[in-house]
Amino acid sequence: MKRHLIAVATASVVLALAGCGSDEPTADTTTSSTSAAVDTSAAPADVQWETWRGASLPTSSTDGPLEVAGDVATGYTPTPQGAVLAAAQGITRLRLAPDNSWPDVVNAVAAPGVGRDTYAINRAQVSITDPAPEGTEARLQGFEVTDFTDARAAVRLAVERPDGALVATTHTLVWSGEDWKLLLPAPDDIPEPETLTDTTGFTDFAAAS
Repeated sequence: MKRHLIAVATASVVLALAGCGSDEPTADTTTSSTSAAVDTSAAPADVQWETWRGASLPTSSTDGPLEVAGDVATGYTPTPQGAVLAAAQGITRLRLAPDNSWPDVVNAVAAPGVGRDTYAINRAQVSITDPAPEGTEARLQGFEVTDFTDARAAVRLAVERPDGALVATTHTLVWSGEDWKLLLPAPDDIPEPETLTDTTGFTDFAAAS
């Protein structure tokens, strides 16, 4: 257990990559078929909460992920709601994926670029085998889509940490390979999470599980 906790602590620093946006222009941003008229404040449809490796993740039979194979979750609608779920699922799976599956996870949920390369280099230097201990994972409280086009989305996620603190992190996603993928930032572009006093302005996913 001690080895696991050390690995998680080390990985948490490394995987701060997954908690913010990036202007890295290296990903394929093929335009999706989404209409220009979209509602960025609507919650994903039919949200259910599922536990994966100690974390509670939102999932929708409408907006995704529509395909889950082992630790890899893919298949999101080309909408703001699909981007939100891809962000919530993707950053968590990058942080908690175990040693035997993280290469498949990063290739599935992260777009090519300096950020993804840096993540892979650093992740290979730590070991994560066990799920997160009970009570150590932050809980998603809401989201805000601050920018959206058919090719790119910016999503803020509000989370409550185990100590009760509320923070927001911003994530950039690109439509690449017929799915939303996280565009991980380069090391020099990683901002600190934003401290929140409440979740005003954020949309609830659904009733907490």
